[in-house]
Amino acid sequence: MDYLLQFLTHTQSSFLFTSWDFWLFLAVCLAGFCLCYKHPQARNTFLLACSFFFYYKTGGYFIFILLLSILLNYGIGLQMDTAQDRKKKRWLTTGIIANLLILGLFRYSAFFTQVFNAIFNTGLPAIDYFSSISTQDVAGNGVPWMARIIPPIGLSFFTFQALSYLIDIKQDKIQAVKDLGDFSFYLCFFPQLVAGPIVRAGQFMPQLQKHYMLSIKEFSAALYLILGGLIKKIVFADYISLNFSAPVFDNPEAFSNLERWIAIYAFSLRIYCDFSGYTDIAIGIAALFGFQLPENFRAPYKASSLTAFWRRWHISLSTWFRDYLYIPLGGNRHGMTRCCTALLITMSLAGFWHGPGIGFLIWGGTHGLLLCLEKITGWHHLTERSRFGQVLGWLLTFNLVSLCWILFRSPQLQTAADLFFGLFAPMDWTLLPDILQQHGLCFILILLAFMIVVLVPERSKKSLEHRFCQSPLWLQFLFTLAVAGLLLLFQSGSTEIPFIYSGF
Repeated sequence: MDYLLQFLTHTQSSFLFTSWDFWLFLAVCLAGFCLCYKHPQARNTFLLACSFFFYYKTGGYFIFILLLSILLNYGIGLQMDTAQDRKKKRWLTTGIIANLLILGLFRYSAFFTQVFNAIFNTGLPAIDYFSSISTQDVAGNGVPWMARIIPPIGLSFFTFQALSYLIDIKQDKIQAVKDLGDFSFYLCFFPQLVAGPIVRAGQFMPQLQKHYMLSIKEFSAALYLILGGLIKKIVFADYISLNFSAPVFDNPEAFSNLERWIAIYAFSLRIYCDFSGYTDIAIGIAALFGFQLPENFRAPYKASSLTAFWRRWHISLSTWFRDYLYIPLGGNRHGMTRCCTALLITMSLAGFWHGPGIGFLIWGGTHGLLLCLEKITGWHHLTERSRFGQVLGWLLTFNLVSLCWILFRSPQLQTAADLFFGLFAPMDWTLLPDILQQHGLCFILILLAFMIVVLVPERSKKSLEHRFCQSPLWLQFLFTLAVAGLLLLFQSGSTEIPFIYSGF
């Protein structure tokens, strides 16, 4: 009884796909879903309640930001739906400004204060004012009224989802959602609420009134995605991070340049396994409830150019920036100068979307410059003309992406510089046997992850998924138990590591 009370009332930032509490919550959701799945409105209302509870557990009292976003964008959407073209544009401008103000206040206020101080030589305190208020004792008894507040998770994701909704109304791609419950469900469906994929209203809203149907094959495919995502996250991403890449990135001076190079490639694999693992689990869970979420990764580390990489990596975000920023800025329709300017602005803002740090801004800007270079030279076309060009293009792309991850993983410029410049010290290969001996299992996992992510053909992965889905249910059950045992083996005694993108 005490556990149930604590589960219902206590917030926890670790209430995500790798926690036992989440799977208990999901089991309850599925049990309740079985009682109402035949009636779309009852089903959607039940899942909306589950989504609100999920966000309260992960975000605490910051659920009020989510509610504010829902009411704000629902109301503006209704106004836009009936307004004339000029007023519709004004309402859209109001919605964009309001959403960006919310995002800026709760995510970027300290950063902008620091920038203001640097420009005008002032001494304003660069703090998160809302968090400081939460620690004050408003009752006068020494107990903080919002002591258990957790920083707002998923804020950037549901804000961009709301912006796409308003822009699509303005462009007459969709009509405003009349039912507040349906719009709320669209904005906060819990599998993808924290870290995407970012869903367009035109993709999601038609599914709300569909009758629920889940074949055995579809269930097996969802189960395969969930198990694969958990293996990516716990076995590969978390173990590699905890036992190798994180210590090197946190204190690069304590490691040789050989270890730094290995750590950079390890982090490239880690961030992919972490984020694509989350996406696989989210898509799989949504499928169990009868909803299809968009693909978010398409073998990005097999890309032979940065242009191809960004068509394959975090697809829902890259297409969002393409459709709502890059193309409106001119895209590739008005000459090379306009195209490069649009690329630089788009990629810099995409970097800044990831976090309030100069490192993220430079990371995005660097990708923008490299994409401009590809456009000017036509490199992304040259790599597709021969097998040699594809291999050379892949080698260059994978290394450039991996080096750029330094700024992403260490947005503090001094730490990033220490790691980067240390790479070019003389390489001492005599250390390799000792490094391999000290980190044997970790290196096996790094090599295995590289083979699976980069070398194994996609058709072979599809064939494996097909075999799993065609196998008897009892065999799938045994496989699930084996995976559960593997996850327990790797997770036991280790620190729980949140998903990287849950902080965005």
